[in-house]
Amino acid sequence: MQQIFNFVNNLSAAQRAVIIGGFSILFVFLIGLLVYSSVKAGDAKLNYTIATNLTKNQIMLASNELEAAGIPFAIVGNGNSLTLRTSKKNVNIAKIKLVTSEAITNKHTGWEIFDKSSLGTTNFENNVKYLRAMEGELSRSLEALSGVMSATVKIAIPKESVFTQRRIAPTASAILSLRDGTVLTQKQISGIKNFISSAVPKLLAKNIKLINQNGSILEQNQEDLDSLKFISHEKYKIKLESDYEDKIITLLEPFIGQNRVVARVTIALDFKNQVIEQEIYEPEGTIRSQQTTESTSAKEAKEKISAGVPGIQSNIQNVNEDDGELKSTSSNEEAKNIINYEISKKSIRQKDNAFARIDTIKAAVTFDSSILEKIDNKDEYLANIKLIIEESVGLNTKRGDRVTVKAFKFIGFDNNGTNGVSTEGGLDAGMATKAVIQDYGEYIQYLISAILLFLFYKKFIASNEIDLSSSTSKKTPETVGVGDEDFDFDTFNPALEKNKLKNKVRNQILSNIDGLDQETMVRYEILVEELDTQINNHPDEMAKMIELLLSEGESKLKQG
Repeated sequence: MQQIFNFVNNLSAAQRAVIIGGFSILFVFLIGLLVYSSVKAGDAKLNYTIATNLTKNQIMLASNELEAAGIPFAIVGNGNSLTLRTSKKNVNIAKIKLVTSEAITNKHTGWEIFDKSSLGTTNFENNVKYLRAMEGELSRSLEALSGVMSATVKIAIPKESVFTQRRIAPTASAILSLRDGTVLTQKQISGIKNFISSAVPKLLAKNIKLINQNGSILEQNQEDLDSLKFISHEKYKIKLESDYEDKIITLLEPFIGQNRVVARVTIALDFKNQVIEQEIYEPEGTIRSQQTTESTSAKEAKEKISAGVPGIQSNIQNVNEDDGELKSTSSNEEAKNIINYEISKKSIRQKDNAFARIDTIKAAVTFDSSILEKIDNKDEYLANIKLIIEESVGLNTKRGDRVTVKAFKFIGFDNNGTNGVSTEGGLDAGMATKAVIQDYGEYIQYLISAILLFLFYKKFIASNEIDLSSSTSKKTPETVGVGDEDFDFDTFNPALEKNKLKNKVRNQILSNIDGLDQETMVRYEILVEELDTQINNHPDEMAKMIELLLSEGESKLKQG
């Protein structure tokens, strides 16, 4: 036992830490092995079947019932064909618990309801069975979705009516029991509605209501939908602006320089979808009726002859009254044809399916003005750059688009256009290093761990082993004061070396006594010198005295 204590005392702190850590890991491993063995032994005893062919949702409900009753159980199988097992003494109690619980009684009835048919069934009974089977199959299908623990679908199909105005569309509702922390998105809700409506004839998705186990409607209100729509519109706008900016920078960097062009584009978008309806009337269609009207008219007019030469002949009345008049006859014929056509109308309905339309584009581009020092015609150069930008963004002045190009002095670039902060090669090297770290990051962390372990071994374990071995293998030349290789037997004086050793020991003893003043220290020195003299002159008497003191001290200890 003493050897073990000596061995432990000779170890350094690092070696003790390594040994203690190793024993701790071994202890934890043994405890884990014992726990694993006990768990395996307990599982081996759970070999009596409670129920088979259970789905995941039924297993979840059954496990809740068994845990509440304090019955140990095990689940065997995979998919939707799972088996519950327990110990022999608990198998009957577990079966009673599950039969009276919701885990087994909540099993949906599907198309297997038609496996057994009888001759006395009526159409009404067949319709009810068909409706139950459809509801059960839909419920099973919804339970297969991730996050849905159980589902119940109810369908209401009204009676058919020959009158169009009295027809009622079918409706449906579903109760979805969701897992804790599960929230259905609007796309998932729309998918469930479309799934149910596709399985039932004439059922529209808007006539389906979904609620959760708490009775809350699983639909987002109009405000939430508007906020989600606004977020999607903003993301689309930012992405479109970024694409235009990258297009401008990529176009100008080859002749202006890398990192010497900054472009910002602001786009106003219109997210309204337009539905255009047109009605076109054909000019000539089918003749419905035709009406022709003809009219003829004749007219005769008389005109008196103007007076003659003044005189007798003119004043005498003419017996024949017609001799002084002129007769004129006119006729008029008119024909009218009216044709009535059938109204031929064509309706055209067009929908603008574009996600958004661009209202205006405004671009602001700046570049380093140092490149203009080498250009003779600066105005023409700026005009060409502006023209290139306008063509790249598709400028439309009628729409109100605008492009602004300005040149400024970039901070961090010298007159040659090089970056004074970081060189291009350094940037490329940094990017390459980052890419290598991303590709081999998993292996680099293992390499770093191995290097740290190696350094820990060399620093604390290997060095301490070397010091321990060297300390045990060394001889003690300090007792003589010189090493073996430097020892000179001719000049060696035993008395002088003995006095040096005594003085060294005396000084060590006196230095270890704390709280002594100068006078007391001198007294101790005199006492030590006197003891030294007596020991040298009368060694036998001093040995007897020490032996007597030791025997008296031992007897006192025994009595105490």
